[in-house]
Amino acid sequence: MRFGTGLTPCYNKSALRTRIRRIQRRKIVSIVLVVAVLLFAVRVLLVRAGSPLQLAGPNLVANNNFAIDSDNNGIPDGWTTAFPDAKGIQRRKFTVTPGSGYSMYIAGVNNWLRSPLIDVRPGESYLVSLQALADNTEPNKQSPTQVELWFHWLDARGIDFNIDLSDRQTVPYRQWAAITATRQAPPRAAQLSISIHPLTDDRIVVDQFRLSQVGVHIGAWPNGKAAALAFSFDYETEMGGLIHTRSEDDPNATTDPQQRAQRMRAGADLILALFQREGVRGTFYTTGYNFLTGNRDGRVFMNNPTYTWATTDNRWATNYWQSHPWFSSDPHTDEQANPEWYFGSQVRRLYAAGQDIQSHTFAHFAGSYVGPDDWRADFAAWKAVAAEQEIAPATSLAFPWSSSAGMTAQSWQVLADNGIRSVTRTNWSQPRFALADRTTYALRPLPINKEITVIADEYVQPPQLPQLEARVAAAVANGGAIDLWAHTEETVSAAQQATWQALVHVAKQRCWIAPVPEIVAYHTTVRDLRVVVRSEQPQYVFQITNPDNTDLHGLTLTLPMQPKTVQIGGVRQAFTSNQLQLDLPAHHTVEVTLWPA
Repeated sequence: MRFGTGLTPCYNKSALRTRIRRIQRRKIVSIVLVVAVLLFAVRVLLVRAGSPLQLAGPNLVANNNFAIDSDNNGIPDGWTTAFPDAKGIQRRKFTVTPGSGYSMYIAGVNNWLRSPLIDVRPGESYLVSLQALADNTEPNKQSPTQVELWFHWLDARGIDFNIDLSDRQTVPYRQWAAITATRQAPPRAAQLSISIHPLTDDRIVVDQFRLSQVGVHIGAWPNGKAAALAFSFDYETEMGGLIHTRSEDDPNATTDPQQRAQRMRAGADLILALFQREGVRGTFYTTGYNFLTGNRDGRVFMNNPTYTWATTDNRWATNYWQSHPWFSSDPHTDEQANPEWYFGSQVRRLYAAGQDIQSHTFAHFAGSYVGPDDWRADFAAWKAVAAEQEIAPATSLAFPWSSSAGMTAQSWQVLADNGIRSVTRTNWSQPRFALADRTTYALRPLPINKEITVIADEYVQPPQLPQLEARVAAAVANGGAIDLWAHTEETVSAAQQATWQALVHVAKQRCWIAPVPEIVAYHTTVRDLRVVVRSEQPQYVFQITNPDNTDLHGLTLTLPMQPKTVQIGGVRQAFTSNQLQLDLPAHHTVEVTLWPA
């Protein structure tokens, strides 16, 4: 073939066929590659949604099947409703799988049902799913409806600072349908709960509620425990709150301070014996004279101040201390002669037995009325006498008389500067001064200084045992932390001993029992952990780093699947669970590899 005189053919038929075959092969390869990429992308999306590796992980919400209702009010423990009387909310046994437990009926366009809290981490994604159907029984109203899911993001202070709404989703009439939504935790997010909102007055039924994290979820507490619980005691000699008594809620406030001090000593020994039998460690919030074995030399502490605010106007029984030095009643003898005034040998015994010794202030003064200089003097005196017993400076403080109201920014800074990282016995009787979360029992940072954490405390009295058990249940339902306390003098009664024994038994079932400072340190360190996913296919590989100074024992990781094999730090082993527990020392990184089943 020619295109003109002198031009040679540009191809022949054989060459053309060869070239076409090559082009076709390249197209086929390209198509295969594109399909492979698309399939991989689809597989990744499926993985992210929970299939086939179920990378969304197990259910993180306590009481997600609505089974526990310890106060029999019709509302499952940990769940809340729009109205105090739970109008339009009912717990029923009509479920997706008959006989499998409970569902919840919700009626009313302004009604809602809200889940317990879970701990979250900014930047991580969380998937909620449930089954729902419409169940209006009136013949002329048997139609589908719609529902929204609201993601309530709370910051570390418990403030509901952001709400993400799901798309509106259809709820069929008398036919179960899956309702799902996924959202990413925003900056500042520390906790999450989900509320379910009908968009009409039609009654809807919800079942199989599930809230999970995409990827690896770090448990708030060690060894898979649902909550943390501290047992603590206000522990004072006669020089503490006994001779300076002001307490309005103290049943022994008007009795003889010497007898009370004798009971303080006896009660501390009884509690120690109980805790040693049960393998439990508590926190003893201790005043300054507890460390002394005597004061025959007439040592002067804190310049022996006179507190002019200690008046009947401020609820003291008399005006005596308004004009008398605070430590003027010191008998200046020793522990053998006046064991009510000096507890030095007993403090050593408690500390040697592994119990935790923290500050109830040296002077047992009212935080509401003192200033920064008073706090500095108090810390200096407490540290000095504690060091004489080879006891470390305090990192936790229990306010005498719950007197945190009125504390200034400067005074709080003195606490932080002196190493205080947690406080308890904060004001509970005046809501405008409240610092602790006594609803979900979440640990909260102090608003003015995030170095200090506030733990909610509950006063142990035998008639209140059912209420105390309900409060522990609330902490469990929300993954919180609670401090149960009394004065050591109160524990001498048989009723108190039986109550403490019962509380130990209740706590051991679901709670990590530890001293207050250890609970706060663990919580702080878990919040600082870093997880980096290295790969998802063919093995799921992630690294977890502890950047803090606290060793973590029994760190519980909820995995995004149930692997058949796990490798931790190079050691490979068979595995049959979706929860992994490991120890993670301070400033250490460990790599974990999961082989899917």
